[in-house]
Formats: sequence, C-alpha cells, structure tokens
Amino acid sequence: MSAIDRINRIKGLLQEKAQHNVKARPLFWKPAGLIRRISPSRKVQDWLSTKGSLTAKLRLLCPDLEVIILSERLEIPLVNETQSLGLQPNEAVWVRCVVLKGQGKNWIYARTVIPNFSETNPWAHLQKLGNKPLGEVLFQDKSVKRTPFTFATQSLETWPYLTGHLGADTAKKTGYARRSKFTQQGVPLLLTEVFLPGLLEEQTS
Repeated sequence: MSAIDRINRIKGLLQEKAQHNVKARPLFWKPAGLIRRISPSRKVQDWLSTKGSLTAKLRLLCPDLEVIILSERLEIPLVNETQSLGLQPNEAVWVRCVVLKGQGKNWIYARTVIPNFSETNPWAHLQKLGNKPLGEVLFQDKSVKRTPFTFATQSLETWPYLTGHLGADTAKKTGYARRSKFTQQGVPLLLTEVFLPGLLEEQTS
C-alpha cells in the first residue's frame, strides 16, 4: 500500500468515526451494584447479568440461532471504547458488529473491538469466525479472563450499523447494553452486547 493510499485510508476512517459520533451521546457505564438505574425490570436485569455464555442461553430458546454480520473490518473505535482500552486517539482497531437473531427476531447486537490486530495477536483467529457466534469460541479456552460487567442504556440508533438493519422506527427505541473485557496472553478484547426489543419485549411480556 502506497503512502497516498494509507493517508486516504486514514482520512476515510476518521470521516466514518465522525459520522458515528454525530448521533452518539456519552455513555455512562454503571457497575453491577447500580443495575437498577439501567432498568427497574427484574427480567431485564437477569438478562443483563447472565454469566457464562449468553449464546448458550439464547440457544435454549432457539437452537437455530442466526448470526447476521453488519460489519467486520479495521476502523476507528467509539470514544468510550478508546478510553476503555487505553488507546491513542484515532488508533484503528478491528471491529466486528453482528446481530443475533432467534425465532425470526433481532435479539442481540454484539460489538467486538480488538486493538493491535495482526497475525501475532492471540485473537487473530476470530477474523475467520464467519457466521459463528463469538460466544462459542470465547468460552472454550479456560485461560481467557473476563472482567465484571458494566451496564448502560441509550437509543438503539446510536450504535453503528444497527439502524440500517432494524429500521428507523425500531432504532428509536431504547437498548440495554452490557460490556466486559476478555484477556488472552495480556491482549484485551472488548465485547459490548445490546439487548434488543425483539428479545426483551417478548421475554418480559
């Protein structure tokens, strides 16, 4: 890749970042002790607090869980992701955004962010996941460590690539998010999971 191509690529990433951040407002991530401030619903709290593999729990409701890939590439992360991972401003990372669907409904928006992505990165094999859920890989390796969850809530339209999949009306609804970091060989992976109306409205009705 020539120097001009690299410069144009960086400019493109910065423009995309600016577009993503136009709608986004700062997220205030809360610890588990404040989960009631995210939602008073006990069932919503139970979903957000699910330990172990969320994918495994979803498969109990729908064995034929479907993974829809919205985006999978190098890009500039969201500001709060940059801060959480201790990155330099405008440092590109590998980002994978997917929607998990069950029973024909959108259940989960999942956003994976991996810094320092290269062939030597211990998470490099995730680039070949395809339509396989991330959760079915993360929990196979017992050496992988996970931080406690933090929680947030905001309009679904603020999450990159999601509005085009959900449609404008659904995207205006509130999403309930949880976030944690997985670490392997000292390298972090930031996973954000947003619980969508297609799951919560059915399970809490």
